[in-house]
Amino acid sequence: MTLLERLLTRLNLQASATGIFIGGAGAGGVTDNDRLFGGLVAAQATMAALRTVNDFPLHSLHAYFLRPGRPDADIKFHVSHTKEGSNFKARSVAAWQNEELIFQLQASFQRPVEDSLTHTDPMPNTPAPDTLPNRDQLRGRSNWQDMPVDVRMATDITADEPLPPEQAIWLKVNGALPEDPNLHLAMLVYASDRSLLDTAFRPHADQGSLTGASLDHSMWFHQPPRFDDWVLYSMQSPAAAGGRGLAFGAMFNAAGERLVTVAQEGVLRVRPQTAG
Repeated sequence: MTLLERLLTRLNLQASATGIFIGGAGAGGVTDNDRLFGGLVAAQATMAALRTVNDFPLHSLHAYFLRPGRPDADIKFHVSHTKEGSNFKARSVAAWQNEELIFQLQASFQRPVEDSLTHTDPMPNTPAPDTLPNRDQLRGRSNWQDMPVDVRMATDITADEPLPPEQAIWLKVNGALPEDPNLHLAMLVYASDRSLLDTAFRPHADQGSLTGASLDHSMWFHQPPRFDDWVLYSMQSPAAAGGRGLAFGAMFNAAGERLVTVAQEGVLRVRPQTAG
């Protein structure tokens, strides 16, 4: 079983009781410092909310990371029906692990609208993803070819020199995805919790290494996304202060259509470089 297949298994939440679903850590969901990857928790919470709505697409989510999750314990996702309107529905998801509330998510769903007003910013121009280096390979990971998501750097990777607070990466699942649109959406949620804080850190990279953690995460879905082809993730950080960094992101499909807008604030601290 590949790492992507194991991740998809973790997104297939088990129903425990009415409105309660069980998830947890898995391949691709544990960080280098043995912490639960926030993107996995957000993706699982999104799947839990999606499991309770059949007829309205998800149009936005807003989440708070309340406590670090453990990679070795199940998570219970409790879904509350907070709105049942004729045009909008809303769900609240509380993620509990070891009797502690570690994550909360609000999700809003909208009845499909025809002939709506539309406009979008153009997609930034970047080299083709197949010509670009893999981020995990640049970071020295020996299993970079096996990671669930293939990440290609369209801008220089953050190192030890100051860079503008903006970057662009191409993303694609490293394998085949089922046709289930909920899995495509959840995988984009999973992939969205990467490089945002790194973007806010880039102007300060000469001061040491980043020590950060996501505090909140918001996403707006402009059209039903697919993740079986390359997606460009363009990010920029307008401000950092008070030990926090703010970053915004936009996801575009290969045809240049904007799929998702993302916003995140997180803890932004620097571990000073030690003398060799």
